[in-house]
Amino acid sequence: MIILGGSNGITRAVAMELLFGARAAVFGVHYDSEKMQIGVHHVAALSERATAEGLTARFWNTDATKPGVPEEVIAELAGKYRVVHLINGIAAGATKRYVEHGPTTVKDIDVAFDPILQVPDFSRPENIRRVGFVEVEVATEADIERTNRFMGASSLFWTEALAKAGLIVAGQSIVGFCDYDYEPTDPVYAMGPLAGAKKLQRETMAQIRDRFGAKTVRICYPAVATTALGAIPGGLLMYGLSAQILKERGQYQDVMELGAGTMKMFEPGFASDILRLDEAYQAALPEFHRRENALVPENLQASFSALYAP
Repeated sequence: MIILGGSNGITRAVAMELLFGARAAVFGVHYDSEKMQIGVHHVAALSERATAEGLTARFWNTDATKPGVPEEVIAELAGKYRVVHLINGIAAGATKRYVEHGPTTVKDIDVAFDPILQVPDFSRPENIRRVGFVEVEVATEADIERTNRFMGASSLFWTEALAKAGLIVAGQSIVGFCDYDYEPTDPVYAMGPLAGAKKLQRETMAQIRDRFGAKTVRICYPAVATTALGAIPGGLLMYGLSAQILKERGQYQDVMELGAGTMKMFEPGFASDILRLDEAYQAALPEFHRRENALVPENLQASFSALYAP
């Protein structure tokens, strides 16, 4: 199994489930700062535990879209594996808007991040500090190109290299990508490079099916509390309020539970090209918007009470 990602968030949870649940060999390509980001420490811990349990885990800290990187990973796999699966979880896009939509502001909250885990910390009311509006800029052509390269064309880029090496087997190999089924009126996601890249990714998945015969799966996740969430204008509010609603309804799933749910795509009877782990989240969106509109400084901390630690 090759994972583009694996050092943080959803793909880290998927890597852990594949390694220690399915006992599969995992090869990951992540892109983290050695000095500033926790991903390198997550990967080191995963690799150490895998070695102790006699499992195979190997990670590369590099740009997965750089020419030659797939071939470097393939050299490690060649002659050892007959069939390879791929999950693409790259999350490195411009959280901006297309020029035709212009700049805007969106409602968001200021939340303290855990200094060690580097994720938003909703465990205490004092960590939720302010509600207000943040600016959303217009994307440049360079922003758009970079987002498409990372989040739009990378699955096909890797599948072509794997197929050339004979590691994509028609009818057996599975190629999945981590998706977010954004609302069509979302002022950030739906109106900028993130949406464009997701649409491109979906188009390339059809090419992968047609050209290589691989089974493709679009894995739809809800908003989750990851390091990248704070970079998306409105993202902390989207996660926090939706998580509050899901907790109230007894439907909340944390990152590790979502990672375990992802394993459904490997079950023999799974025939769909979409794995929905976001159905409860999608159903909660009308209530999310009602609460979003009603959120003010006076009710800020009370609005997230279900997320606080006991």
